[in-house]
Amino acid sequence: MSTGFDLQCVAELARRPHLRDSGAVFTAGERAHCRSRPDPDASLTGLLSAKEAFIKALSSMGGAPACSFPEIEVGHGPAGQPRLRLHGDVGRWCRERNIAAELSISHSGGMAGAVVVLLAEPHATTAQAATAHGTTTIGTTSGGNPS
Repeated sequence: MSTGFDLQCVAELARRPHLRDSGAVFTAGERAHCRSRPDPDASLTGLLSAKEAFIKALSSMGGAPACSFPEIEVGHGPAGQPRLRLHGDVGRWCRERNIAAELSISHSGGMAGAVVVLLAEPHATTAQAATAHGTTTIGTTSGGNPS
């Protein structure tokens, strides 16, 4: 088990359109989802916190590959719950090790935070590690305002 936490200031990301609006940090799908939310900047900041929290959790698991932010995509389930979609080497690495994740994102008062818990499970179920076209989807919890 490994845990990562991150907290970001919403105004800080809002002042950096080169990060917010490019593909360097967020996928087109993430940007589109957040534009549909009541507070797009808070939602994007929540996703950034989720990506940072994932990297922190992953860094304590020996032998994990390096990854870029677009390889860590935050999607959403039917009820709006955040889910991690991992692409590339990090997605493959997590699939091979049956890594499951829990993700919670919240934003309030100009701040956004996220917690990621990674679990190495001996026999992951389809709901815990679904694979399609080299993408691993893991996670399913949400707290506060879903981003």
